[in-house]
Amino acid sequence: MMKNLSEYSTKISHSCLIKFQFIYDDLKSAEKKAADFCLSMPEFVASATIGEVAGCANCSEATFVRLAKRLGYSGYPELRECLLREDSEEIAHSVGIEKSDDIKAVTTAVFKTSILALNDSLESIDFGRMEKAVELILKANRILFAGAGDANVVALSGVGKFTRMGLPVNYSTDFDTQLLYLSQMDQADVLICISHSGKTKTTCDLAKAAASRNIPVVSLTNFPQSPLSKVSDVVLLTASFAHDMMGETISKRIPALCLIDAIYVAILFQLSEKQLHILDSGNKILRMNKL
Repeated sequence: MMKNLSEYSTKISHSCLIKFQFIYDDLKSAEKKAADFCLSMPEFVASATIGEVAGCANCSEATFVRLAKRLGYSGYPELRECLLREDSEEIAHSVGIEKSDDIKAVTTAVFKTSILALNDSLESIDFGRMEKAVELILKANRILFAGAGDANVVALSGVGKFTRMGLPVNYSTDFDTQLLYLSQMDQADVLICISHSGKTKTTCDLAKAAASRNIPVVSLTNFPQSPLSKVSDVVLLTASFAHDMMGETISKRIPALCLIDAIYVAILFQLSEKQLHILDSGNKILRMNKL
């Protein structure tokens, strides 16, 4: 597993580090070796020829070319060009929390980590995919949200917003019930899966079942090479890689919640008069629960 961002040289471009984090765990052993060399010797890689770098890393030139393509670059020259940060670039560190920190330091670290995750996620969004997700949701006869653990927080946020607009949404935390909902769906519907790792078994199994029935799958995940991503029609990426003192990713749900909000607002501008009336009626009745 790749180390935390702050453990690498601050000379490396933060945007490049994010690309490495996205793909590192799915690289082949030779590609990981090349990646480790780039991350540990960025200045050398940025100034040497590919032959010199390959020789020092004990990897083939082809491996570095493949690595560059896996990172989303057009080729090795672009990787080399983007590896080092510009002098004007603000260095973004993941924020560590020490046991001795007071409540102000802890709170500040949590907020800064969330801000970093949001900024990185915004830079990672493919807006063409966002438009496709909105299109699938608007056309769907049925919409099913799926998540497990604290991903349910994101799913519930989507369910509440879509229900308020009068969209045909279903949701359950029970896997058997999710499968039953799915059994009543077809290719005119859409399954929306939320999984930070993209490896949650029940969520991936549900996505695979949907794909086998030609039901479109929209996924919100942090890893483009994950099992969930590979069976999804539309992958919406977050970019949250900071870790807390217990080794778990913190603030990872905030970018996903913002993606759901962005989809919700985009759909609002495309609602029919009937749906707008439903939205207005919902807003009015919800005022009953306000003092």
